[in-house]
Amino acid sequence: MTGAGKTTFISKVTGRTDLEIGHSLTSCTRDIQVIETKIDGQSVSFVDTPGFSDTHMSDTEVLQLIADYLAAAYKRDMKLSGIIYLHPISDTRVTHHATKNLQMFQKLTGEKNLKNVVLATSMWDKVSPDEGAAREQELKDKFWKVLIAYEAKALRYAGTTESAQRMVSQMLANNKPFYLQLQEEMGKDNKALRDTAAGREVMVELERLKNEHRREVKEMEEMLRHSAEENRTVVEALKEHYHGRLVELEKTLRDERTMNEEAVRALTNRIEDLESRGTCDVM
Repeated sequence: MTGAGKTTFISKVTGRTDLEIGHSLTSCTRDIQVIETKIDGQSVSFVDTPGFSDTHMSDTEVLQLIADYLAAAYKRDMKLSGIIYLHPISDTRVTHHATKNLQMFQKLTGEKNLKNVVLATSMWDKVSPDEGAAREQELKDKFWKVLIAYEAKALRYAGTTESAQRMVSQMLANNKPFYLQLQEEMGKDNKALRDTAAGREVMVELERLKNEHRREVKEMEEMLRHSAEENRTVVEALKEHYHGRLVELEKTLRDERTMNEEAVRALTNRIEDLESRGTCDVM
C-alpha cells in the first residue's frame, strides 16, 4: 500500500540516503525505481513500484507501469528472487483499499509464487507491543490466511538496516528465481493485459466505480433540480460536488477505454513500444 514504507525499506537495506521518501498524505513513488547494492557478496537489485490505490495514479496506470517493467525484464530473462509486501502495523483497521490492494497483488503474483513472498509488517515503533501483536494476529488469521496457506511468510520488519538485510538474505538463500504470473500470462500465453488475472481484477473494479459514479452523478442532478434557488451556498456546494463526480466518472471511463485498447497489444507490441521510446532498459 501507499505509505507502507517501501522506499524507506530500500533506503535502509541499501544504505542509499538519496531516495525520495514520502512524509505526507500523498504518494511519493510516481515511477519504478531500481536500486542496486551488495548483500552477502551478491549483487541485488530492488524494484520499488507505486502501490495500488495510489494518490496520483489509478490502478490501471499502476498496473500498466508494472506490466511495462515486467515485459522488459521478461525479454531479458530477468527473474525475481522474492517479493516483500509491506503493511504498516500502525494502521488501526484494514480498509477497502488495503483489501483490494492485496487482491491485486495476489493476482499479479500468482498462487504458485506466494511461497516466495514475505508479508512484512512495518512501523512497529508506532504501536505498543500488545497492540501490534493483536493486529498482527488478526492479519494472519483473517486477511493473510490464504496467502500463508500458500506458504507466504509473515515477518516483522523492525525498521533497521539489520532487520531489512536479514529478511533479504533469507529470501536469497531459500528462493528459486521465478517469473510472476503476470509475466507468464503476457509472455508464454500472449494475453493482453486486460485478460490477465490482474487485468481482470482491474476491469471488475472499473465496472464497479463506473456504476457508482453514474449513480452519484444522477443523484446530484436530482438534488440540484430540487434545490432552493435562494440558498446559493447549498447550490454552489452541490455544483462543486457534482463537477467532482463528473471528473471521477470521466477518469474511470478513460481507464476503461485504455484497458480495452490494451487488448490489442500483445507482449511483443508492448516491448516494441518500450524500445521505440528508449525505455526498455530495466536497470
